[in-house]
Amino acid sequence: MPFNYAIQPHVRKHGPIGYNDFTSYKPWLRDEFHFRCVYCLGRERWYPSGHAAFGVEHALPKSNPAHAARICNYEILLYACSRCNSEKRNQQVLDPCQTSLGEHLRVSVDGSIIGLTSEGWQLVNILRLNKSWPRKIRQRAMRIRFLYQTHPNDPEIEALYRDHFGYPDDLPNLDILRPESNSRPEGLTDAYFRQRAEGRLPAEYF
Repeated sequence: MPFNYAIQPHVRKHGPIGYNDFTSYKPWLRDEFHFRCVYCLGRERWYPSGHAAFGVEHALPKSNPAHAARICNYEILLYACSRCNSEKRNQQVLDPCQTSLGEHLRVSVDGSIIGLTSEGWQLVNILRLNKSWPRKIRQRAMRIRFLYQTHPNDPEIEALYRDHFGYPDDLPNLDILRPESNSRPEGLTDAYFRQRAEGRLPAEYF
């Protein structure tokens, strides 16, 4: 399945510190969350504008004065598509770094997202994950995956498949970024730009 929510909470691999504008963390978050929305699992490659259709999301609503001091804290920042970000507004939903979304959500074969718990259904309803457009995106991805599985030797189908499930062309080079500090510098070893440069980047990912 091209849509599988993680069965474990996300463990952060990066730890940049010191930016005064939370949007400056976007390159790190792109790499951190595999170039896809943490909520709907939509990928940058599925949008004509690529990562411009995604932004920095706060797990703790930034409009809440109680969280004002943490607005630029990487540990509460997530990566989400503009649609999910807009639907979520200032509401607080499940945090994939605090809980396994796979325990709360499952994507069915028809592209709809099913809540497995009350919290899961709450997220589905708040973000309107089963609206026609996002569901059609999931259905298309599933069709392309099935097409490749049934015709693995067709070069045109393989190219379509690689284009749909491969990494973005414009991977962020985190090595050249200069945050004030980095609490997890070891994460740079597995940054996707470096993996590509060293020939370690897979052709596709799920």
